[in-house]
Amino acid sequence: MSKAKIELKAKATEEFVDKIKKAKSFLVFEYLGLTVKELTEMRANLHKEGASIEVVKNNVLNRAFKANNLQVEECKGPNAVIICNDDEVCSFKAVADIAKKRNFVKFKFGYLENQIIKPDQLAQIAAIPGRKGLYSMFLSCLTASLRNFLYGLNAVGKTKQA
Repeated sequence: MSKAKIELKAKATEEFVDKIKKAKSFLVFEYLGLTVKELTEMRANLHKEGASIEVVKNNVLNRAFKANNLQVEECKGPNAVIICNDDEVCSFKAVADIAKKRNFVKFKFGYLENQIIKPDQLAQIAAIPGRKGLYSMFLSCLTASLRNFLYGLNAVGKTKQA
């Protein structure tokens, strides 16, 4: 192999190491069997959430994990990586949705809040609402008492007029 190719591979590995280091969360899964349409749809949905999906060679993956001091099994087989920079759980939701439709999609592991996430924890994390959903729930709780008070005032006003 020529020096130029080796340097290109080293540069690609360094870039991926930086992406993993900067990510709030990431997820590794086996994508074999998914159609191009499904992957394109997943990529578009993830892009809206501030995440990206990449198919990376296993030796690049393994080197990146070692460089970031992550103790994970060596990656084998056709793997894709979803890297999240905004909403931490969007990758887990995306893979869980596809895994429900397609039984052959295998979640290998993920990384969230400085912890390695095992396959059995995927469903639990995927059930957590996204950042926008949590904001919506929080605002609903804040405005509920005011809304109920206004409904009460409106009802009293109607009975006084009648």
